[in-house]
This record gives sequence, structure tokens and C-alpha cells, in this order.
Amino acid sequence: MQPAADSFSRVENVQVSPDPKPVSSLPTSGTGTSKLDSIYSELQSRIVSGVWKIGERLPTEPELAQELGCGTGTISKAMARLTRDNLVQRRSRAGTVVINNTVANRLAPVGAPDLDAYSFIYPGDQHESIWRITRGFQQAAAEAGRRVMLLGSGPDFRKEAEIVSRLSEFNVRGAVLYPVILTPHDQIHYLQAILASRLPVVLLCNLPGSRCSSIVSDGLHAGFATANHLIRQGARRIGFLANYAWTIGVRDHYLGYRQALELAGLAEDKSCTRLIQRMNPRMDDPLREPTEIARDYLVQTRGKIDAVVCGADFLGIGLLRAAREQGLHVPGDLRIISTADNTTGSTDEIPLTAYRIPLEQQGRRAFDVLDATLNGRLEDVVEEQIRGEIVVRTSA
Repeated sequence: MQPAADSFSRVENVQVSPDPKPVSSLPTSGTGTSKLDSIYSELQSRIVSGVWKIGERLPTEPELAQELGCGTGTISKAMARLTRDNLVQRRSRAGTVVINNTVANRLAPVGAPDLDAYSFIYPGDQHESIWRITRGFQQAAAEAGRRVMLLGSGPDFRKEAEIVSRLSEFNVRGAVLYPVILTPHDQIHYLQAILASRLPVVLLCNLPGSRCSSIVSDGLHAGFATANHLIRQGARRIGFLANYAWTIGVRDHYLGYRQALELAGLAEDKSCTRLIQRMNPRMDDPLREPTEIARDYLVQTRGKIDAVVCGADFLGIGLLRAAREQGLHVPGDLRIISTADNTTGSTDEIPLTAYRIPLEQQGRRAFDVLDATLNGRLEDVVEEQIRGEIVVRTSA
């Protein structure tokens, strides 16, 4: 078996934040290691001897730290070793639970660093939304004095799942995950990987059945607010265009759009609604597919619509480009609005009106929920929805 560190040899981007602990708090001799060993041995003994039975929830890390006269960091490291030894499992709702009382005779991974960190795993930082969320996550971690590790896994969800399965070997205590799952079949496999992992995680997407907390944008509000903005401007024949339509987030956009039309007494023209299931993101040319979709949509709906709600930022930009190609004046012939915002859309030749989500806040809340879960302040799974607001520009 190769050293555990080789597991990350193909990861696109790895960053570990500086240790926030003051130098004076770090051990200057071997006493730190012996203290950790003694704490670990005490906890292991309680499990093996049956003081803590299989299925029983352990006291929280602050409670154990107070009882054993040490810091929560030492308890955290001891818990990570117990997790690696398959004696306990950290669960979002139940806390840390005993799952085995037999000590396996095996060696720890060779050369695995002891990071004592939280991790944020994302597909890549080329997309503005990801680096804005990352910035919020890092700011919250810095304020809390917590070391973090940032991992760019690429768009392959299997690589992300593999990384998650190995993080406990490096004493990474928990992770925030931003997966790119392109098909329902892939989602099933990703869900199975998350359920099999012992690492506490917070998701930045809706994944029903995962038993994980999630911090997501309020898709229903985004769909309603964008459609309602068009209605207030006088639009009456409003279409809806989205890809990645099998996901919960896009479905919520569509339901919000329908709700706004219904409240205004407007009928939805189904021939002007396009819910395209596929999404094939290209980091090197993210506008190629959205523009192709937009061209086809405008040909099929010519003369039927006076406004469109787009279910993604790049789709809105692609529709602006396709409208120019086909000689449509925006916003005179066609008003365009998007349920998400980015800098590219705001600086287009015709700036895109969009629903702007406070993504830095989403990153901050993801850190806060992970930190609360790992430190015993939050035992139940939570789902938080972050609302945004309409940023009015030229397109609508």
C-alpha cells in the first residue's frame, strides 16, 4: 500500500492555511505527544472494556477535555485516531458513537501529516461562485482561529468522494463539500459514498437522504423574485429556460417562476418553457453550451415571448449573446433576467439583470455549521436557505 499522502497526488489545487495557534501553545518537547497517547489510551480503554458500549454516544469534546484536564485539540486528535481505528464514528445528528470494541492490529498510514484542520472541497476555482464561497469560508475560519485545507478536486465526483474517504487519516475533522453531480445515476453513487464516510460534512447543495446539514441558496425565492420583476416591468409572455433541470435547485427556480405567474393571473405557455436535463460544464469555455442552448431556444420561441427567466448565470449571458446574433434588441424586443449573478454578466455589452446571492455569507454559514457540529453545539441536521436580491441592470 502506498503512503496515504499519495492519495492527493492528482488533486488540482491544495492549500493549507497557516496554523492559527500561537507558538506558545504548541508543545516544545515530547510531553505533547505523551499527553495525546495517554488520552487516546484512556478513551480506547473505556471502549474496549465496555464502559462505553457499542451504539452509545460519547460525551462531547469540551466535556471530555474538562474531565481529562486537557485541551479540546488533544481530544479532537484522540477522536481522529479512534475513528481511524474504526472504534467510533462521527455522525451529524448523533454526535460521536461507538461502533466497535475490538482493536485492530494495523499500522497507521506512513508519513500522514496531523493537520487538525477543517477542509473545503470544491471542483475548481475558475467559477466566480466557488471562489466567493471559498472566501467566506476562509474568513470565518480565520476569525475562529481554525486551520483549514482547501482542495480542488476537479469536476469528477468520484475523486471528491475518494478524498473524503481518506481525510480522517490526516486528522481533518470535517469538510464542507461543493460537488458537481451531472446525472441522477452519479448522484446515487455520490450519496452512497457520503453515507459510507465517517467524516462529518456540510453540503453546499440539496442532497435528500444524505443525513448531512446543507447551506443552499433559496431557489424558490430566486425564481419568484426574477419572474415578479419582469411582471412589474410590464412583461406578460414570460418564458423559462434552464439546463441541469433534474436538480432540486433548478426545480425550485421553476416553481417560484410559476408561482409568480399564477399570482399575477398569467398563464404559462408550456411551449416557451425549456427544462433541459443535461449540463456539461467546461472550465475552459463555460459559455459554449449555454450559448448553443440559447440559440435553439430563441429559434423555437420567436414571436412568442417578451421576456425570459434563465435558471443559471451563464445561461443568461448565453441568451444575451444569442439574442444579439439573431438581431433581437435587449430589452426592447426581449427582457432577460437570471436567477444567479456573476461579474461576466454585469460587464457584458448589455449588462445582465440578475438575482445576486450573498455567496460569501453561504461560505461563512457552512463553516459555522461545521464548527458547531464538530464541537457539540449542534446535534441535529439543519438546512439553511440563503436569500438574495435583484440587481437591476440594462437587460430587464
